[in-house]
Amino acid sequence: MKPNAPIEPNELVYELADLERMLDTIRNVLVEDVDYRLPDGERNAPLDRVTSLINIAHFHVAHLAKGIEHFDIPGAYVARQEMEGRANA
Repeated sequence: MKPNAPIEPNELVYELADLERMLDTIRNVLVEDVDYRLPDGERNAPLDRVTSLINIAHFHVAHLAKGIEHFDIPGAYVARQEMEGRANA
């Protein structure tokens, strides 16, 4: 996907699903593989904040991805340019 390219609804489903999987992987690494203790035994507060933000982002992306599953119908949606072309024909 190009940054400025128009995106179709069915493509958005896959983009959000990929983002959800990426955030899920990051969250799993932070939860399972990272030691939150500093050398002095204190908890690493900045790392805790980052983990919390990843959890929030994952929750919202997963919610969006689930909410737009109905767009996953390849060919069912017509691009705006196509609609305008048909109206002008």
